[in-house]
Amino acid sequence: MALKKTSELLNLGSSIDLADGVPAHLTISLPLNALDREVFVVTDITIDMEPLIEPLAAGHDVSMIFSVNKSSTGVLTINQPNAIGTLNRAIKTAAWMTATTVQHNFAPHRSTTGTGSDYLSVIATNDYVLSGSYITTAGGAPNRAVFVRMTGYRAQATSNVYSALIAEELNSF
Repeated sequence: MALKKTSELLNLGSSIDLADGVPAHLTISLPLNALDREVFVVTDITIDMEPLIEPLAAGHDVSMIFSVNKSSTGVLTINQPNAIGTLNRAIKTAAWMTATTVQHNFAPHRSTTGTGSDYLSVIATNDYVLSGSYITTAGGAPNRAVFVRMTGYRAQATSNVYSALIAEELNSF
């Protein structure tokens, strides 16, 4: 891909607060210059969250789904081109309260070297989106926060690569 690195590695931090039963999204601005065809090359992403509160009653579940997206405001799975990273956590209790299943998924599961030929994703628009949903079957649980750290660098794309990246990003919902 024709990208010319224009900065050293940068760490971008962001977070979102999710209320029980209320899907939410938050758009985070990136310091990119569209006239110079600047893009942000994501080399690593880490997603963390406040712990889920284990249900006190039998048969109740708690779950959180979350994604970092290039432009989509919905929660995506990692197989969708607009998704940069995803998180899926759930606690499910049996009706008789003898078994609890805890599910933890985070994608991608790898880190990169940060070299020009090694990256996870490229953001071509001037922002990215945090999108998530936190749900308990009992309702009324306190808010849970999700924290994101993206590492990457600014780069300048050739005009044909920049056009293709913009088109892919805006059409991959």
